[in-house]
Amino acid sequence: MLDFFRRHQRYFFVMITIVIVISFSFFGTYNSLSDSPFREQIAFKAVDGSVVTRHELDEMASFIGTDASDKLLSGGMWGPNFLNDGVISKDLLETGLGVILANDYHQDIRPDLMIRLEKEKRYSLYNHPQAKFIGTEAAWNYFAPGMSEYYQTLRSAKDPISPQALQARIALFLAQKKFPQHILRQVLRYQEKQYEWVAPDRNLDRTDLSLFGYRHLEDWFGPRFVRLASEFIMNAALIAEQKGYQVTKADALADLIRNAEISYQQMVSSPHIGVATSREYFNEQLRLLGMDQNGAANIWRQVMLFRLLFQDMGSSVFVDPYTFKQINNYAMESVEGEIYRLPKELQFKDFRTLQKFETYLEAVSKGSEQEKTKLLLPAAFLTVDQVAKKTPELVQKSYRLEIAEVNKKNLEGNVTVKDSWNWEVSDKGWEQLKKQFPELGIKAGETREERFSSLDSLDNKTRGRVDAFARAAVIDEHPEWIASALADAQPKTMTIGLREAGENPPFTGLMDAKPLMQLLDVAPLSGHNPGEIKAASQEAAAKLANYTIDKTTYFHIKVIDRASDPEIMTFAEADQKGILDGLLDKQLELAYSKIRKEDPKTFQKDGKSWKSFEDVKDIVAARHFEKVLEAIQSNYSAAISPEKAPEKMIPDYAATLRLYSHVNEMQAQLEKDSAKEASIVRDPAVDRNQVFDAKPSLADQWKLEKKPYQTTRSSGNTVLDHLSIFDLPKGAWTKVNTPANGDLNFFHLADKTNGMTEKNLVANITQARQVLSNGAQQMLMKNVLRTIKDKGAISFDYLKQVAEIDQMNDEQLQSN
Repeated sequence: MLDFFRRHQRYFFVMITIVIVISFSFFGTYNSLSDSPFREQIAFKAVDGSVVTRHELDEMASFIGTDASDKLLSGGMWGPNFLNDGVISKDLLETGLGVILANDYHQDIRPDLMIRLEKEKRYSLYNHPQAKFIGTEAAWNYFAPGMSEYYQTLRSAKDPISPQALQARIALFLAQKKFPQHILRQVLRYQEKQYEWVAPDRNLDRTDLSLFGYRHLEDWFGPRFVRLASEFIMNAALIAEQKGYQVTKADALADLIRNAEISYQQMVSSPHIGVATSREYFNEQLRLLGMDQNGAANIWRQVMLFRLLFQDMGSSVFVDPYTFKQINNYAMESVEGEIYRLPKELQFKDFRTLQKFETYLEAVSKGSEQEKTKLLLPAAFLTVDQVAKKTPELVQKSYRLEIAEVNKKNLEGNVTVKDSWNWEVSDKGWEQLKKQFPELGIKAGETREERFSSLDSLDNKTRGRVDAFARAAVIDEHPEWIASALADAQPKTMTIGLREAGENPPFTGLMDAKPLMQLLDVAPLSGHNPGEIKAASQEAAAKLANYTIDKTTYFHIKVIDRASDPEIMTFAEADQKGILDGLLDKQLELAYSKIRKEDPKTFQKDGKSWKSFEDVKDIVAARHFEKVLEAIQSNYSAAISPEKAPEKMIPDYAATLRLYSHVNEMQAQLEKDSAKEASIVRDPAVDRNQVFDAKPSLADQWKLEKKPYQTTRSSGNTVLDHLSIFDLPKGAWTKVNTPANGDLNFFHLADKTNGMTEKNLVANITQARQVLSNGAQQMLMKNVLRTIKDKGAISFDYLKQVAEIDQMNDEQLQSN
């Protein structure tokens, strides 16, 4: 038989070749025919009457839908098209043309944006699980001002195509390109390190921090907007040609190669690049796009024609340097000096913060009624023992510790399925399971087989709980695993304050810290000679080497330094740890029981039952702190006389003025004698986190902060009143400014200068020219869109046809 095949193998090869060729020819033609209706379907008729197919439009949309900045932000991963240098972002969205385009075709893009808006309303920004003040919005406020406002505007919008919603969406899209998620993650990690009691969030590196989970243009605006931009660019290119602009394919190809070279140099060190030269890089991108050089050049040629049309109009504007210089000589006049202001923690933005402040003062000081009426801040405080008896939550002892942390759940990988099953059916394990899961106790379980059978009969949810309990129990039987994990864990050095009453971060769940504090007080300090350590210290060190509160999280703790005595917390410390919220609510609840007896009508329901405390908390607070609010009104009115203060202050506004008398007094003392500055201004060199037995007194928390300050007439900075500071003579002081955010401050003018330089002048002229250029392009945009609309040269009808064809195919499949 083999001899027969060998002698006639030539004929077999010929027959096989013929069959293969026929098969490929047939099926290849069949696929082409089946694809043809979609590829050659007419998408729209352009302004010159020419037909644009769906295939041509899809290629344009695919090419400009992502750009080189997306490639850069993705770390060089393949996917985004680096050959596009950002035509939609730079030429449509940044110039304001995109808003005009979207407004003119808002009904066409509305369905995509509506879907996205519903998702955006459900979205929550990242916040650190342990410290809510560390999060995305807080980072925005420092590094990307304006994003919070745009974010709230977009999420509160009822219609995604309203001008405000469109502007906010575009602003957020452009801002995220400048402040992407990898930069945001670095900022959050940096913020974590600023608070030594805050443990790093283990999930942060795995959390998607991109806003709304959006990465690319289509995520933000939907596929219809990308196709709308594509149709507009293709029509604008034809209009440009009609006006005499010319771009050859060779010009377009050269520009694409230049873009490829720029991107290659940026990505050359990326592990994802996988090519050796920029030419290979260029060709690989074309392969991923499913295009050849000719097709890519043809698309980019249209982009370049569109750019020529609009950029030529933008560059035609003229800015007169001489006139601009005269204006800017005035606008750039600058003042230099020092600004004195309240520290951040004493800037009261609302009534609630004022309530907590008054609660703190009452707990730690012994001010007279006269001092309270004058709103003076205390210089004398209760002793630590007195506060500990009265309000133990406000007394802490500071320790500088080196802490390594391990969660038992992270060790479950050491437990095999066999280990957990063997433990479950063992005598010891079965007894524990019956106590933990009573449903197992009613079933037979004398032998291993019966126990296996009982476990298998459980539902999936209960069985999962049983297995989790078993894995934890197996880990408990292997303390060496925990010891080894703690030895390998990266320790973190932090300064913490422990208090006997209340929860103590970073030891979550530690409500009674006294036993831990006793261990820390006798444990040896890190670096001491082991031979000199007493037995009690050695015993404490051994317990701290494997310390746990809940038998789930384990700590290896070393003591680097410790304070000799407990101390009273500052207002900032107590507020940051949430202690004052609890103390305030207790105080208001006690006040409620008294206030409602004096005025039962206000606090009773129709059935004569009392309203809940939560429902009347604000009313109770206003009455309980009534004298403080009256004192604020009275003192502020007297201080600004003969100017008139508001006849009635709402509590939130009054809160911002609580420390006005204090700041006003500091300003008067400094203006009279600048030598008093040491007793009024904080020393920035003192770090309370690093000093134990030489901490500043509690009265030092009332000191002001001093920083150099410089501004110009044209500056958007609104911290100071420009009308007043530019009229000041050198060496003069302003009155106390009272902004609505509680940032009470005053300014000392050291010098006045003309800040305009040649460099600034050029920068300002460039900025003005850009604004005028954008305006000119927007005027042209309206004219071009009018022409396109008259010709009906932008259409989404082909998408409806595709939907109809898909429906027909579905119906045909169902009938078959």
